[in-house]
Amino acid sequence: MLFSFALLFGQKKVFQLFKLQACKFILLGWAVGLTGCASEKPVIERLLWEGSTMGTTYMLKVALVQDEAGAYANFDSSGSPSEPLLAKLPTQEGLDSVLDRVNASLSTYRSESTLSQFNRCSSCFLVDSMLKRNFTASMLVHEASSGAFDPSVYPLVQAWGFGPQPRDMGPDSSRVQELLQLVGLGQFVLKGDSLCKSKPGQMLDFSAIAKGYGVDVVGWYLESLGIRNYLVEIGGEIRASGWRDPAQPWTVAVEKPMDDPRGQQRAVLLQIPVRNRSMASSGNYRNFYMLNGVKMAHTIQTSTGYPTPSDVLAATIMADDCMTADAYATACMALGSSGAKAMLSEHPELDAILVIGNPKAASGYILYATRGMKAYLP
Repeated sequence: MLFSFALLFGQKKVFQLFKLQACKFILLGWAVGLTGCASEKPVIERLLWEGSTMGTTYMLKVALVQDEAGAYANFDSSGSPSEPLLAKLPTQEGLDSVLDRVNASLSTYRSESTLSQFNRCSSCFLVDSMLKRNFTASMLVHEASSGAFDPSVYPLVQAWGFGPQPRDMGPDSSRVQELLQLVGLGQFVLKGDSLCKSKPGQMLDFSAIAKGYGVDVVGWYLESLGIRNYLVEIGGEIRASGWRDPAQPWTVAVEKPMDDPRGQQRAVLLQIPVRNRSMASSGNYRNFYMLNGVKMAHTIQTSTGYPTPSDVLAATIMADDCMTADAYATACMALGSSGAKAMLSEHPELDAILVIGNPKAASGYILYATRGMKAYLP
């Protein structure tokens, strides 16, 4: 799970304006600094929007200055106004509308979403561009992970109580084997604007990629307005663009993995600066339950049909877009540390930190980082 320093300190206002001016002490995350006293220094304003979407929360921060005419503008690394905005600032209603379109396409909790309608069909169904994009991206990660990332596992997700339906005691072995016959992303194919399945009863679930995609959609919306310095977060998935302050990128905190399905225990594992990239994390320390004394985590192995524990306790991926980061973080969880390391070695465009369980370590885990992330290890 990723969260910005603002999330760490629990800002709750729907809309809040911050002005950071010269000659004052200011609170940035948890560090208190003293600004310079030069009166000509620009005033950085950070605008905050918050709301709910996809069964979780979202947060948007935009950093701006005012130009000589008093209009909002982007700023460069020195803090000087650069290009003006192309349109008005986003509104709460506008953001909610953008995210509602994502839900209308990809939600498994909305019975009339495009995805839910496809899941109920017996063969082919006309789908929208958002669903097509998520399917195509999923196929790429499915192939890169040797099938470990597989949205077609949804019948088993439901059977094990991780979908919209009420949770029961779980399926027996014969039911697991029956449902496994419906699993396999290669059994689905796009034919023009229609998505087709091989067997009735097959279903897809893009939960492991849709939040990241939603983050990207909000980022594209902001960029269409001419906004260059922003941070978008949905349920811990992050897209950061430009600067938070002059020459200072946005800083994101990565959580320690602690078994806590209610999300009440939180502690910082790492702090990572992010600029013009996206980050997403996956872990089995939030979405799980206990069944007959056994931890049932939401990552289901497509080879067995069972929620099998992985030695990867959490995976954080940095990529150029959040949809990709989201999907690969889930793939790392499903593959385990050996498979995840092998996959990452084939994709140098990704940066990653894996939290790997190790009972011999004092903390109970060790950290693995790709070259681009090693500088942030403690």
